[in-house]
Amino acid sequence: MTDPCEPGIPPRPAADLPTQLRPGAGPQRADRSRGDLRGDATSLAELLGLTVDPGEYRGRFVADAHLLNTRGTLWGGCGLAAAIAFVQACGGRDCLWAHTQFLAPVHAGEEVELSVDPGSGGLSQVVVRATAAGRLVFLAGGTFSRVTGAVSRFGPDGDWAPDPDGCPPREYPTWLDFPRDGVISLVEQRWARPARTDLDGRPGGGRSALWLRLRPRLPLHAGVLALLGDFAPVGLIEATGDMAAGTSLDNSLRIVTVPTGEWVLLDVRVEAIVRNVAQVRGWMYDRTGALVATVSQTALVHRVRPPASASRDDRPSPAPTAG
Repeated sequence: MTDPCEPGIPPRPAADLPTQLRPGAGPQRADRSRGDLRGDATSLAELLGLTVDPGEYRGRFVADAHLLNTRGTLWGGCGLAAAIAFVQACGGRDCLWAHTQFLAPVHAGEEVELSVDPGSGGLSQVVVRATAAGRLVFLAGGTFSRVTGAVSRFGPDGDWAPDPDGCPPREYPTWLDFPRDGVISLVEQRWARPARTDLDGRPGGGRSALWLRLRPRLPLHAGVLALLGDFAPVGLIEATGDMAAGTSLDNSLRIVTVPTGEWVLLDVRVEAIVRNVAQVRGWMYDRTGALVATVSQTALVHRVRPPASASRDDRPSPAPTAG
């Protein structure tokens, strides 16, 4: 669709940013319990437990249970979301593009320290270093600017998808043994284009689509889209013909505009899988059908086979996305 008079991305409300600590005061871990962080968060930074010292360009968060993937390590989208929120809290403008490369896993309970790489030279084109226990765990970079005035816009419509109210919920088979209190507990998922049910190990088309809604109703700015975009490996089920999950090796997010409403449609295509490494791309739409962001990632593929005793009724259920 095109609209030469569409306004640019509106300014980000200050309430969406982490509480800025006084200069010189080190970041502190939130005192709230994990349950409070999940259910009562009023901003992405609060959900992540992110605290920032903008004067020192330093930040910190803890990989608590609700930020983990199904393999017990930090959900890749949470790492990218934290980097985006951190840069914005340090004075960066709105995120136009962001990317992260994961170098080592962040385990449950580990504290992640964020800092702006001194070679960045500013916050418009920035590199963020993330360390845990003294080791470098990921690098993130992006472009932060402010879009103002009239802009030209082109993008495909997402109005082909059924409304989320009419879509079936995504369910996980009971035989899958993984923690249920991670990121998947934060996000409501409904199938707009379900994965195949004939999971016989034969490759398929590699396209699936999910409606996603964060259970704590937070503003859908770039950091939240980064978290939701990491559900893109859901397409691996359709692509492989197996229960399959993906561990992010890198994630990218490109912002088009701020979504309208609470729901985001993630339309995913698996482009290739070579040596158990998948190239995945996705388009994110809001409920009006407007394109709001694109995502891409490289993911390590994990295939999961049901036990021989699993009932046939239990087999078609889609597998978790590791993140």
